[in-house]
Amino acid sequence: MKYQERSTESFWRIFYIVGPIIIIGVTLAFAALPVILILMNPKPWLIPLLSLTVLGGYGVYRFLQLFRQLFWKERHQSHYEVTATHIEGTTYRHEPGESVEQSFPLDAIKQVVFFPAIVRKTEAAMPHPYRRRTIELCPMLAIMTKEDSMEILFDQRDLAAFEQWIQYFIGDSVPIFYTPKRLYWIGANIATRRERFAMLRRPEEIIPFTYTGNLVTDEETAVGLWTETHGSERLKEGPYQAYETKQKNVKLWTAVGTLVGVGLLVGSMFAIAALT
Repeated sequence: MKYQERSTESFWRIFYIVGPIIIIGVTLAFAALPVILILMNPKPWLIPLLSLTVLGGYGVYRFLQLFRQLFWKERHQSHYEVTATHIEGTTYRHEPGESVEQSFPLDAIKQVVFFPAIVRKTEAAMPHPYRRRTIELCPMLAIMTKEDSMEILFDQRDLAAFEQWIQYFIGDSVPIFYTPKRLYWIGANIATRRERFAMLRRPEEIIPFTYTGNLVTDEETAVGLWTETHGSERLKEGPYQAYETKQKNVKLWTAVGTLVGVGLLVGSMFAIAALT
């Protein structure tokens, strides 16, 4: 039994190419504009605008890194195989330190945990109440031994393969568990594999998962059972929620910092103009 991750769907591959090119082009223009203004009109009070060039240059660097990361992932697909005695896998991840080659004896597997992973999240840049979020989830399996775990992220186009793996472990009498918590988000680094492993070992985070042949219905049943067992408030304690809270604070302080920065920039320009 084998599984290999697919390349990104064509629409998103094109989007990931066109999007960064447009963003990098706009950022380059943002960085170059102050230099052009100063060359065309060399006035001392325009010098503070060069701080925007530095900021734009850093932005170009960051976007190029993201662009490089996306292309790296398209060239490196994770792959896994169950042999007669072992499960072997090579996992490639965006997050630093999360790519790994592993091999576990089949008799060392203690449990398998199924949970939803975030593979894509989009948010329209429109004011409330028209702003809409779209979160795309894919099933993830954590195949756990006593000391480590191998994580397989299945594409939505490969749900049949996911169910095949679930059925294999059921047939091999491996306990299957479930948690509705979103423990992995591609590229966001909301939790490490070791952190997820520690969390999924705790009985208060998981419930037994029953597979009847209808994955959608079975997951809905598992979500309801998890909520009844552990309480709906516990869903707010996951790494995804912690990351979202942190990002709200980052956005708030970024907005404050931007306003302060603009104020200082404008103030310095007026000060230089007054002195000259």
